Amino acid sequence: MLSSVDVTINGKLILSDINIELKKGVNLILGPNGSGKTTLLRTLIGMLKPSKGFIAFHDKIKEIGYSPAEYTPVSMRVIDVMRAGNNRKPLETYKEIMRSIGIIDYLYRDFSSLSSGEKRLVLLAKALSEGELVIMDEPTSNLDLKNQVRIMKIISKYKDIKDFVISTHDLDLINIADNVYLIKRGKIIKSGNSDEIADEYTLSSLYDVRIKKVFIDGKYVFLKEYF
Repeated sequence: MLSSVDVTINGKLILSDINIELKKGVNLILGPNGSGKTTLLRTLIGMLKPSKGFIAFHDKIKEIGYSPAEYTPVSMRVIDVMRAGNNRKPLETYKEIMRSIGIIDYLYRDFSSLSSGEKRLVLLAKALSEGELVIMDEPTSNLDLKNQVRIMKIISKYKDIKDFVISTHDLDLINIADNVYLIKRGKIIKSGNSDEIADEYTLSSLYDVRIKKVFIDGKYVFLKEYF
């Protein structure tokens, strides 16, 4: 959980009075660009320190896997990227996850030669391999529709056995979320389950654009009004 957390960077208050109780399943941090989502995740994993408040994890959370929004296009084999860092796991652990999500054939390819979608899948597999809590920054950003759907299906597949904290501006991820926190200008302005958050007025206010919702085949479809 995050309790009364402020984060100040270079004298500027970026996050203010953040209170979040992480729950089972998918916890979605939803908001526009520049709202403080990435700063919140970096604070959660310890890359940044709160200037006020505290962060505490449930006793069952022993390890955290992190999938960043941006990555350096290093010339390394995928398996070496997977095993980089301090939280290294046995090779078979990575292979098992890669088989499960259908990317085992990437294992000895050059990471820098992969497409954006393929790189995102590798980073997701790494995070899934390394933690009971998986933290993902903008997992569907800048991906084509096929890879967006693929990422969402993988998260849905694992959310019963792992917990997720996902930052995004992508409204479609509301459909796989169990808990949603809306963030704007560094503050949490509302929280609730997906049905409570999928409110046209609330989302329109969050993004400063008129949004309409349609419920089709058990999922929300969000329509943005263009002028």
